[in-house]
Amino acid sequence: MAKGKKKAGGNPGKGEKIFKNLCAVCHSLTSHGTGPALAGLAGTNIAGQDGFSYSGALSGKATLKWTDANMNKWLKSPADFAPGNAMAFAGIPSAKDRLDLIAYLKAT
Repeated sequence: MAKGKKKAGGNPGKGEKIFKNLCAVCHSLTSHGTGPALAGLAGTNIAGQDGFSYSGALSGKATLKWTDANMNKWLKSPADFAPGNAMAFAGIPSAKDRLDLIAYLKAT
């Protein structure tokens, strides 16, 4: 996909910048770090990455999928989506930034 092309209502090129600024401290696309690898996340089960130890808060949601709606809720406020989760991140208040980040994650 060409950088900057819109997908899922967001701009993956802008989403990549958001990922690098906000997410890459703990996440990569290809390997687990403090957080799980995120490439190919869209459509998978929540807490479904092999080899990563999820908090009980996310393990309890393991049968749910990372849909656009669930990714949006998580990115807005991880604490509201899964109270007690281990991610030390307040969330992304801008709906547009969340859509851009989701578009980027779906393009990976």
